[in-house]
Amino acid sequence: MIVKTEQFTDQIKEGTIVLVVDDEPNVMAVLREMLEGENYRLLTAYSLAEARSILSRENINIVLTDLILGDGSGADILKEAARIHPDCKTIIMTGRPAIQEAIGLMKQGAYDYLAKPFGMETLKMALNKAEEKIRLERENIQLREMMSFYRISQAMGTAIELDELLKLILDSSAKEFESDVACLYFVDKTSKQLALKASTGIYDKSIKDLIFDHCLEISQYTTATGEPSIYNDPDLDYSSEELGVKSSLCQPLKAKGQITGTLIVIRIKNPHPFTHGQLTGLGLLASKAAGAIENSNLYEDLKDTYVATVEALATAIEARDSYTRGHTERVYVLSCILAEELGWDESKLGDLKIGGILHDIGKIAVPDAILNKPGPLTKEEFEIMRQHPEQGARMVESISFLRQALPYILSHHERHDGKGYPFGLEGDEIPYPGRLLAVVDTIDAITSDRPYRKGRSMAKAIDEVRRNAGTQFHPEVVEACLKAYEKGKLEYNGK
Repeated sequence: MIVKTEQFTDQIKEGTIVLVVDDEPNVMAVLREMLEGENYRLLTAYSLAEARSILSRENINIVLTDLILGDGSGADILKEAARIHPDCKTIIMTGRPAIQEAIGLMKQGAYDYLAKPFGMETLKMALNKAEEKIRLERENIQLREMMSFYRISQAMGTAIELDELLKLILDSSAKEFESDVACLYFVDKTSKQLALKASTGIYDKSIKDLIFDHCLEISQYTTATGEPSIYNDPDLDYSSEELGVKSSLCQPLKAKGQITGTLIVIRIKNPHPFTHGQLTGLGLLASKAAGAIENSNLYEDLKDTYVATVEALATAIEARDSYTRGHTERVYVLSCILAEELGWDESKLGDLKIGGILHDIGKIAVPDAILNKPGPLTKEEFEIMRQHPEQGARMVESISFLRQALPYILSHHERHDGKGYPFGLEGDEIPYPGRLLAVVDTIDAITSDRPYRKGRSMAKAIDEVRRNAGTQFHPEVVEACLKAYEKGKLEYNGK
């Protein structure tokens, strides 16, 4: 389906929109005369079929319908109006009033019941009451929406990681606007082209391409005009199970006065078309989302700067000792291999990179004479060396971006039997990052060249790890290490 831009040009009409349904032209003329000059936009239908067509195209607020029609009844109109416009009010007119009939219609959802003939004041009173009811319901909805948006805003304020934030925006949009699909498109900074960044929703694979084509086209229109868009397909039968984009809203995402993308919600199975009020509501959410995304991008840029800085620091540490050059990179590679074997999720792997880079950052405070000593350290020198985990922790603990590295920095020299440092933690008291790095650090130390010996083979390192399982090393990490070795994953350095 190709979306035409002219279908996005619906404008909010002034006044309450009233659909009058009656198959008698004389009655229709009288009703028109009664309501002339009032703040209503009157639409007329002389049959059930004509009323259905208008209900599917227009955002009707009040329906005033005769009970008996040539091709149906006011009950049919009531049912159709409630399905397409749940918040509209239907007033039934009849020349043969009956109490039981009135009660039955009210139970079905009719707002009021007028017995013909009725005067102008009676009609205006019924319409005014319906308008007041609609106003109060809208105020309640707006209050609920404001509370929902407040909660969403609070959540967005705490969501820093971009992927987490995008999921929150999409899930919130889909829930608040009862949509089947929600999408975010971003404008590429280099090409200036729109590209799908994230999406959520349940939709049939057979219409997946149609959905994304629609999203791209409505996004292009919105970014070109700078205005939000509402789309309601006039050709789809909303009551059928036909799959298609029945209704959609698109709001631009703006940061620093520039459009950076779009937020779109789509209804496929939901039979109700979106309203202009909902378009406004999505605008509030999009405004908050755009600011949160901008902050997240700034956070990511700042974090990348910090990472680049700490990588430079790690390189500077290694430069002080040519024999340990490349240690940080090797530790990271080995750690990733074992973490994969242990089944770590993506969030832990992200922390692993920072932790691997920074785990020895405290050695900046260790004198060169101790750091580069070719022989065994004295008791006093070893005490100084033992301080590097705590020294490193003090260096990064005040930097929020780097706090996830603290378990790696503090616990990579702890031992399973409790004889490690700096805290003498034992067994499961040792954080997982410390258990992992204890094994990886040992493997790299054995396989790397030192001033007093050449690096030994990976097989020798694996034997050492196996012998110290349950004493120096956590058995679970040793088991993962042995499995990775058997699979040939650890032969990364040719030894």
